[in-house]
Amino acid sequence: MRSIWIFVSLLVSSVTVYAAGENVATTAAPAAGSAADPDYIPPSTAIFSGLETAAPPENPAASSGQRMSQSINEALNIAPKGSSQQAGNAPTGPKPLDVAPLSIPESPEKQQGGIPAGSPAQKADIPAELLHGSASSNSVVTDELPVIEIYTQEELIALINDDKHLHRVADIDECQLVKDIELRARVVMIPAYQYLWGDMLLTGTCTKKDAELGIEYLWKAAQQGLPAALEHLARYYAKGHYVQRDTQQAAIFMHEAAAQGYLKAQIGWVDMLVRGLGSPLDYEEAYSWLHHSVIVDDKQHKQAASLLARLSQRMPPNIIARAKNYRWQ
Repeated sequence: MRSIWIFVSLLVSSVTVYAAGENVATTAAPAAGSAADPDYIPPSTAIFSGLETAAPPENPAASSGQRMSQSINEALNIAPKGSSQQAGNAPTGPKPLDVAPLSIPESPEKQQGGIPAGSPAQKADIPAELLHGSASSNSVVTDELPVIEIYTQEELIALINDDKHLHRVADIDECQLVKDIELRARVVMIPAYQYLWGDMLLTGTCTKKDAELGIEYLWKAAQQGLPAALEHLARYYAKGHYVQRDTQQAAIFMHEAAAQGYLKAQIGWVDMLVRGLGSPLDYEEAYSWLHHSVIVDDKQHKQAASLLARLSQRMPPNIIARAKNYRWQ
């Protein structure tokens, strides 16, 4: 019985040794194939990677791009270059295509040697006198012309108060600012320019005479409280010049202008009171205004003194004394 167990053990050992030899031979063959082809995948790896065992490529030296080109040529029945001459046979399909390299044509500007429209001028095309900053004869003439600036409102009011506004526009500035004056009167609606433009229209200074439009612009300036326009309209209504005579309207305009300290209106207002316009209640106020005014012009000073003397004849002495002592505002 013991001999039987010894025999069975020897038999099992022999079978184990034989199986181990077979496994070594099987693993050695894929290792040799993998060494010959780097792209070859062993069966054991294919099982785990989900890939089937692939046979090694026929031409291991060819690159993947060459192999793809060969496959495309075979699918299109295109023989590779030189294959027919080497084989000595006539080609069986179309020859491979010879693709010429792309050539970009030059732009028309470069072909013609010109400069495209809208590009900045080259230095060579600019005149030398402009590069060096020298002015042309036309610019020299322009620089010699006097630059006439438009008047500020304060400057214009001073000209109006001195009654020199029309002389400035026509004789000194030679009617070069007519459009600017009109725009400032019509669009910007500056009171001093409305008065100036209205007076130019009334007298035909540097523009066509238009009395109706001139009175309209004087009214616009007066509505904005310009004392010169109020005094001017008061004289027109007192005399009936350009408008119907209206002494009541004239008195209203003259009193309003005199209340703003306008000297010509203060003289005109006392003159109206002396001639019987207005009310005796206005005497003290009018006397005080003109008495405390500073008058530089000798002619106006004499005229004011004469009018005050005539107005004092209509006033009691105590009212005259009070008007001299207190200045009405």
